[in-house]
Amino acid sequence: MPSVDFRLLLVSDRHQTGGRSLSLVLKESVEAGVPAIQLRERDLPTAELLALAQEIQAITSPHAIPLIVNDRVDLVLALGLDGVHLRANSLPVSVARRLVGAHRLVGISAHSIEEVRQAGQEGADYVVFGPIFDTPSKRPFGPPVGLGALAGACRQSTIPVFAIGGMTGGRVRDVCQAGAHGVAVIGAVLARDDVAAATKELLVSLAP
Repeated sequence: MPSVDFRLLLVSDRHQTGGRSLSLVLKESVEAGVPAIQLRERDLPTAELLALAQEIQAITSPHAIPLIVNDRVDLVLALGLDGVHLRANSLPVSVARRLVGAHRLVGISAHSIEEVRQAGQEGADYVVFGPIFDTPSKRPFGPPVGLGALAGACRQSTIPVFAIGGMTGGRVRDVCQAGAHGVAVIGAVLARDDVAAATKELLVSLAP
């Protein structure tokens, strides 16, 4: 299994950049040290998503930063991306693994302790669990699960758990104390005026 050697996962959402180019915002975060990016623009047609993935890959590749794309195993293979991130109702982990190979990352989103446990059993490399705190982008997935559920999920998990939902510098410390390997963020970086400063703030909070 590939090593999950990052603790901050920046998840893209071009609707949260305040009208700025997503590629430009991600470039600022990359230059500030973000260690991994998940491309999540699920509403884009294939041709546009392909073009965007190529743009972002040109930013991440020189820095050896993993670029993981939501669901689209075909794009992972077409562009030689670093991994695929699955939803609970996407391809099974075992099928995705067979397609992308043992050397690429396979992550999955989970919203319950049972889903976290199952992710490890099925061979995922990491799991994103939440929402931990309230945040607009995660309200469609249900109410916040809270730190208690996160702690329970981390105890049950055999793979790294990334907390998502309402992350701030102060909350990062709380979720790490609950057992999280790291955090996945969207608006905490993309919506900030100073993307570089936001990235660095989170990295400092995640430092051992």
